[in-house]
Amino acid sequence: MKVKGFTWIGVAAVCALVFVAALAVTPPRGPRSMRRFDPDRLAALEVGMWRAYYAKQRVRLFALLVTTLREQYRYSWAVAGREAFHLARAAATFGDLRGGYEVVLPDLERAYGTAKSWMHAGFDPAAVAHAELAWWVARRAPGENSPEHVGALIADEYALLYEAPAGVVAEAARLRAEAAALRDAQQRSPDWDTIGLLLQRSYRELLAALSVVNV
Repeated sequence: MKVKGFTWIGVAAVCALVFVAALAVTPPRGPRSMRRFDPDRLAALEVGMWRAYYAKQRVRLFALLVTTLREQYRYSWAVAGREAFHLARAAATFGDLRGGYEVVLPDLERAYGTAKSWMHAGFDPAAVAHAELAWWVARRAPGENSPEHVGALIADEYALLYEAPAGVVAEAARLRAEAAALRDAQQRSPDWDTIGLLLQRSYRELLAALSVVNV
């Protein structure tokens, strides 16, 4: 698959190298849980991924996704490389579409299917994938791209992914939507520092909210 001059064969080759190099490497130590993550580190990684996405830096986006999955999901390097490929391809493909967005669902479902298995979670990967795509699409739709509406859609995804009430994660979702709206309003020269701070607040709020939810 080729996306605006970028061939996914290159990413696949990098992914294959990661896989081969990582076969004997164990995952990072620590519990596997969707609800345990470093909010500040995750915010910093997400800013980097957003910047790579909008600059169409596909290999950098892939590399940052590998790092995120390795650190936050505690994947082995091999699993992180494989699933980062699916997530990066979904994002890059979506970025170049103007309709027919459902074509990215198989990659999203594959990635969330692995997350469910790895974390021994109970969510429905297909439902999470559809919920994520819903807020991606809403950000592009006039009249549907307000932080309030997009935030509600992100909260719907969080509720599925983290198996928590939507109301508990609503504020974290709203802050993330605000960060996205600020990026969209400043396309020529985004204030990445402020966007990063909003994401940091979002993930800190999310971690705090999830800490009081019964497993």
